[in-house]
Amino acid sequence: MAIATTTQVLHDGNRNVVMQFTGISDGAGAETNAVKVDVSELNPPARSVKVRKLTSNVDGGILQLSWAADDPVPFLELRNGTHEIDYDKIMGLTNGGGDTANGDILFSTLGFEAGASYSVTLEMTKKL
Repeated sequence: MAIATTTQVLHDGNRNVVMQFTGISDGAGAETNAVKVDVSELNPPARSVKVRKLTSNVDGGILQLSWAADDPVPFLELRNGTHEIDYDKIMGLTNGGGDTANGDILFSTLGFEAGASYSVTLEMTKKL
């Protein structure tokens, strides 16, 4: 089974989107560049998103967030603990995936053993 995950869209408006993700590991595997924010599935669809705020709790491993591209570009590693990162002062964290970026956000779990978990809430602005 590896990691049991859930994705919830808490708000999907014309400009802003808020999504929450959870994952619990049974120790049998990992997520590797799993698409969590698929901008083509938003309503309305977007070219990309800017991350305005991230709130998370990681227990038992490292959660890596990446911009989707031909060669995914990691932009954040969350280690054990509770995190709150506000990117509003820099007008949001923009996609750094380069010319091959498609706008999506990927998750990878590193070192997750049985019982390890994550919970992440992303507040984002759509780039249409």
